[in-house]
Amino acid sequence: GMPTIVARPQKFALSFTCGSLTFMASFGILTGPVEHLKSMLSADRLYFTFIYVGSMMMTLYFTFTIGGASGYLLVMSASVAQLLALMYYLISFLPGGAAGFQYVLQAMWIMLKPIILTCARVQAMCIAKCVSLWFRGSSSAS
Repeated sequence: GMPTIVARPQKFALSFTCGSLTFMASFGILTGPVEHLKSMLSADRLYFTFIYVGSMMMTLYFTFTIGGASGYLLVMSASVAQLLALMYYLISFLPGGAAGFQYVLQAMWIMLKPIILTCARVQAMCIAKCVSLWFRGSSSAS
């Protein structure tokens, strides 16, 4: 089927925001709710907290109030801002910061590269087969 983000961006945004809140709550459980809140409200992270909470509120507001094409663009823009703020949060809280995050991504790439390449080859074969069948069908119809 079609991905939810294309067919129903508001449904995606609502699910993404709930997942984002769950992600933040998990950090709160790991470090303790009071400590987590203090770290989010510290001077060096206050800017992030404002952007993150604001992007979540914007996402929810746009999801529930604005529809149509403009609603699609606004919901997706707010979701992208939320994702970027969440990525910054993840990088800033991981041991090693950006270097630690890059190490994790490299390890994931090494593990997933064979799977991704195999999927890409299978997809290319399927597309080639579909295109050849389409051209064969259109040339016999002429």
